[in-house]
Amino acid sequence: PPGGALWWFTLLPLAIQAQAPVVIRPAEGPAFRADRILIIPKAGHAGALDQLHATTGARVLKAFPNTANIHVLELSGGAAAPQVVTRYQQSGHVQAAALDSWINATAAPNDPAFTNGPQWYLNNTGQSGGVPDADIDAPEAWDTLNSASNIIVAVIDSGIRQTHEDLADNLWVNPDEIAGNEFDDDGNGLVDDLHGINAMTNSGDPTDDTGHGTHVSGILGAVGNNALGTCGVAWRVQIMACKFLGPNGGSESDLIQCLDYARAKRARVINCSFEAPDFDSVLSNAFWAVRNAGIVVVAAAGNSGTDNDVTPTYPASFAMDNVVAVMATTRTDGYVAFNYGANSVHLGAPGFDIWSTYFRSNSDYVPLSGTSMSAPCVAGAVALLRARFPTFDHRQIIARLLATTDPLPSLAGRCLTGGRLNLAKALGTGDFTFQAAAFDWVPTNGMTSIELTDDGVSPARPLPFALDFYGQPYGQIYVGANGLIGFTNYDLSSSANADLPSAAFPNAILCPFWDDLNPALAGSVWMGIIGLAPNRKAVVSWVDVPHKDTLGGQTRFTFQVILHESRQIAFQYLQVENGKSALISGKSATIG
Repeated sequence: PPGGALWWFTLLPLAIQAQAPVVIRPAEGPAFRADRILIIPKAGHAGALDQLHATTGARVLKAFPNTANIHVLELSGGAAAPQVVTRYQQSGHVQAAALDSWINATAAPNDPAFTNGPQWYLNNTGQSGGVPDADIDAPEAWDTLNSASNIIVAVIDSGIRQTHEDLADNLWVNPDEIAGNEFDDDGNGLVDDLHGINAMTNSGDPTDDTGHGTHVSGILGAVGNNALGTCGVAWRVQIMACKFLGPNGGSESDLIQCLDYARAKRARVINCSFEAPDFDSVLSNAFWAVRNAGIVVVAAAGNSGTDNDVTPTYPASFAMDNVVAVMATTRTDGYVAFNYGANSVHLGAPGFDIWSTYFRSNSDYVPLSGTSMSAPCVAGAVALLRARFPTFDHRQIIARLLATTDPLPSLAGRCLTGGRLNLAKALGTGDFTFQAAAFDWVPTNGMTSIELTDDGVSPARPLPFALDFYGQPYGQIYVGANGLIGFTNYDLSSSANADLPSAAFPNAILCPFWDDLNPALAGSVWMGIIGLAPNRKAVVSWVDVPHKDTLGGQTRFTFQVILHESRQIAFQYLQVENGKSALISGKSATIG
């Protein structure tokens, strides 16, 4: 039956593991495997598909029911894969059918004889011809958080040297497998998959035979503060090794098996430092299943120097809200002549001359270049973000990542943000504290009236200075009718004020008196700027604004928020204590 091979591995009572033969991509030939194709069956067509399999000489080699129900079909020796794909596409029994394409890594070696070197991308002081601060501000970020020890990051690549001095302590350990008993304890068809999967051999031994995956892993998560070699973006993290690449690349079917494994084993982040040149609906469905599991996918944009808006590469170009595409920058914050895309690549990260762990010995380190190196810089950052903001979903994590980049002239028009990763801004410093202050009400004389409807939100109102709010500078605000302002306009119309902090929208907000208010009934809202640089203040005031609950008469409030150029933020209350008992003194409001 379909998937029978997987059941066979599961039910074997003996300590035996079948090793699948490794098919190596030929130096010349087609861009797909000649011995496999991929299909997604239609529901209710199992009998018809069995007949079609018999006719074509295909058999189900692997099935992934929880990853878009993708089936990998092994073809008989005389079958031509393109013709078989066409036959399945025309049969009416499948949602999709595709060739099993070869996929390539996206790194370019640079002087692998080096055994030591500075990690300029974490902290650039101008060493080796660099520009000071052309880095991701890692030391500043690490004062806030340096460990993501509870976060699993799947590195889908060429495997990992599992005994490397800077990686061994950060490898994910399968909690459902018993080490060394030569038995498939977790029933997934793999014996002793302690640290991951080798999809090429269908085994639990993801040993690296090219160095690419080991290098990528060290960038995102080499052990920090251990007086050895290098340091990862995250000092502590659980790195899951998912091998589908060999010296000549890997196949789409093996990639899909790795995606299914990472999803099943609860990875929170997936790093994809590889590229497939053509869109494939089967692979798209596999990544959509990952998306539905809430996993952030960080993908290298590619190294061919082309515009991904015009010539997309995958998975970087999948238009999914969990995919982050990354281009490369240099030690001078310059653009590297690798792939870019004003509308399809999200941000830049260091990707040239990046020093990291390598696979030839347990103390091997080399510099490599490519967007393969840029992606794990971001993947490590996402791991730390998931640790710092555990209630955030994948959209909120990515929104924060992209909202906190450093704008660079070299990236303007080349990616969506026009900026390079800034880890410190993304994590934030958490340096705001509440304290009492002298009351000094600012009159609204000379200020601008803001007309707001019930639950209304103003257009963007410019600030005369950039206000740094948890590591992100903002130059504008949005004023909400319900007693709050936002630095971004996401759900500011909400009257259902919630407890803070909250992962739900709205976020990046200030709430002097967030409640169900209605300035359309009465009262007024004002904004103005007072003072001179560097002591300017932006003042927003709600004056005599009533609560929407008018049963028994109106309860009106007068309060204001003051944004100081010095980053101080003040809330002042002129009248919040007279009116209906259940509404006054902030009893039904959120303040923070």
